[in-house]
Parts: sequence; structure tokens; C-alpha cells
Amino acid sequence: MLLNWKPHKLLALECWVRHWYRYGICFDHYSRLLQNNATLSPQGLQAFQNQRLQQIVREAYRDIPYYRDLFSSLKLKPEAIQSAADLRKLPYLTKALVVANFDKLISRKKRNFLCKVAKTSGTTGSPAQFVRSFEAINFENAAVWRQWRMKCQPGTRRITLRGEVVVPMRQSDPPFWRLNPANQELLMCGFHLNDQTAQAYLRQILDFQPQILSAYPSNAYALARYFRRHKISYQFEAVFTSSEILAPGVRRFIEETFQTQVYDWYGQAERVAAIAHCQKGTYHIQEDYSLVELIPKGPNFEIAGTHLFNAVMPLIRYRTGDWVRVNPGQFCDCGSHFRTVAAIDGRNCDFIVTPEGYHISAANHIFHGVANILEGQLYQEDTACLILKVVVGPGFTEEDRNRLIRNARENTSERMGIVVEEVEHIPRAPNGKFLSIVNRLPILDDAMESPAAASF
Repeated sequence: MLLNWKPHKLLALECWVRHWYRYGICFDHYSRLLQNNATLSPQGLQAFQNQRLQQIVREAYRDIPYYRDLFSSLKLKPEAIQSAADLRKLPYLTKALVVANFDKLISRKKRNFLCKVAKTSGTTGSPAQFVRSFEAINFENAAVWRQWRMKCQPGTRRITLRGEVVVPMRQSDPPFWRLNPANQELLMCGFHLNDQTAQAYLRQILDFQPQILSAYPSNAYALARYFRRHKISYQFEAVFTSSEILAPGVRRFIEETFQTQVYDWYGQAERVAAIAHCQKGTYHIQEDYSLVELIPKGPNFEIAGTHLFNAVMPLIRYRTGDWVRVNPGQFCDCGSHFRTVAAIDGRNCDFIVTPEGYHISAANHIFHGVANILEGQLYQEDTACLILKVVVGPGFTEEDRNRLIRNARENTSERMGIVVEEVEHIPRAPNGKFLSIVNRLPILDDAMESPAAASF
């Protein structure tokens, strides 16, 4: 076994705390509720949505200054919102409004020491914070496990290869992973996976024998490429992806390499909408997770969502800035009454490449904690240099600039050249979407390598 090292005590404590937050006293209740909801008729589902919406609106009006002021300005009472159709009486909420009204959007009555603050730059480029209640975190995890239970149960042996910095970025020798003692989970650092380290990763995976892979699509794809390149065959029972667009070619490559099915999950830090693959591989809006509106714009639709289970900071009609394509009237053979989505187009999370060859796809936290930045984008044309394009406020100082450079080096590489470029505006993509990472490197794609059947 290569797991002959002991997990750091602080990491072990963090894992147990995270486990408690995710699988707390509300988890089983929400799991049963969501499993039951999956079989509801359209009428039963609508009744559930209306009941939850009415409760959220009543509590928001009673406890949250922003909504009390909003309803007063519109001359509305909570009773005016009885169903999803009534939400049209309210204006949309945007990230800019959340940033400007953060304190007024929080329920003082419900906020306590168990609440967690999520910080994100997101794909719109401007930082924001969102408060989640303990119950809402339990609910989120129960919703994810409704999808996962198609192939596994809590405690199933798995590896996680996402954006967490599991070991220090400066570390150059294995292990690049840590055991989560609260679950049968091996946390692997995606930042360190490259040509020089790949064989150590593969040997550890073969030794650990995971049944499930949970990863960013880009990390799962990179891992699959190394399995093929080293002519190793391995079969997962399922691969669960999230947080990036899952391109059809990438999905096929991962499925063919690991002889399994990929199940994708779309969500966001705001937790106002969730879209997930069913067992047939069709994207379904998770209708009992939140109330989702699809705002038409040309051939695509923007996602807006309303919380049903986060009373401490409920977001009502929140525009995510993410986009989907739909097939009107399409139904799925899985039997679900949840609406289907043809594709998720809005989240273009590219990656940056360090001088060491590490691929980093979750780097927006570089902008966290730096004051006076209105928008930020990571731009790369050379592996030796990363350009931070920023739209700054009038209070932006040299100290802010230096902190930004320190953040970038700490989260990428000490060898990475960092350039801070102040710009008046960061152009959007043709569909109007903000791209948080733009990579102009000539990345070579070896996706056409043939799968092999050898093993260590």
C-alpha cells in the first residue's frame, strides 16, 4: 500500500467537520424527502414548490430588510406570491445587487455560528459572498446524493480530483493526496498531475482501488489521458463531474477509457439552481431543489433561480449569468417529470498551465481578499507568464496589486511570471458570457490515442 503516511491532524479535523456539515442531522430527512419527490406527479411537484416558495417568501418578508423594503416599494404583501407565476411581480436579483446589499439580505434571526460563508469570483468576474445555513448545506448534499445513489452509497470508496489544494503548491514529490478519514475517500490534488507525476498518481489509484471518481471534467479527462498513455486499464463504477462544462468529446473519452458512464452536475456557489444527469444521461432541472426560470435570449436561455431551502439568505429570482440550451417538449425515458435541458453552455472554465506543467482550472480565488477589484480575468499565452486583467475601483492601491501578485504565485507556481494589467472593460464571449479564464496556449490533444488493456 502507498497509504503508508498519516493524514495531517488539522486536515483530519477539517474532514470530520466537513462531514458533519454535509451529513448532519437534517441529511437523512432531506434524502427521504428528495427521493419521494422524484416520483411525484407534475401536480404534486407543483404543490410542493408552491408550499416551499410561500414559506420562503413569508420568512424573507418578516426577517430580511432587503425584501421588506422591496415589497414595500412595490406595494406587495407576501400573500401576493403564491406560485412560480407570481414571481414575475418581483424584479430580478443580480450579483451586483447582492454585493451592494449583502448585510440587508441576511436574516439576523436565523444567522448563527453554524452558518457558512461562500466566497466566489464566479464566472461573472466580480467577487461576492453568500451565507448558507447548516440545514441548507445538509440539503445540498442530500440533493447531490440523490444523483450519486444511482451508482453508489455514502461510504463507497472513491477518489476526488477537483480544485482543492490538498498539498502545498510548492511540493514536488509524492504523495500529492490525502486520505479523508471521515469517508472512504482519497483527496487527490489536481494541480500536481502532470507528465512527471502521472505514474505516481496511477499507482496510487490502482493501490487504493476506488469504485467512484469525482472530478472536474478537465481533471477526469487528464487522468484518462494518462491511463491511456501508460497503457493501463481501469474501470470505475461511475464518474461524477461538476463545476465545468462537460464537452461531448470529453465525456465520450472518459467513458471509453474507464468503461463506465459519466454523470454531470451543474450548480453554482449561489445554490439557486441545479441540473443533473439521470441514469439515461439526460440533463434534468432539479425542480424540487429550487424554482428555476429560463430567460430566453436568442437560441439560449439564462438560468435564474429562487431558493427553497436557505432561509438565512434566500435569493429570489437571482440571475446566474449561466446559459443552457433546451429542447422544448422533450421528455426522457427515465420517467422523471423534471424538465430536460439539451446542454449547458454558460460555464466556460478553461485552465491555466504552470511552468511545471500543472493544469489549474479553479483559480478564481486568486482575486479573493483583494480590495477594489470590480472584475478579474486570468489570461495566458505563455506557460511562463499569467496575465491578471482587472477592472479596478478608484481605491485600488499598490498594496492591492502586490497582494494580487502574491495570491497568484501562491496558487499557481513560484516560477510563474505574473503581470497585472488594468483595463477599462473585459470583453464578453459572443453569447454574452464572462470568461473567468482565457487560455491561448497551443494545447496538444491526444484524445485520439487508442485505449490499452495493460496494467501495472
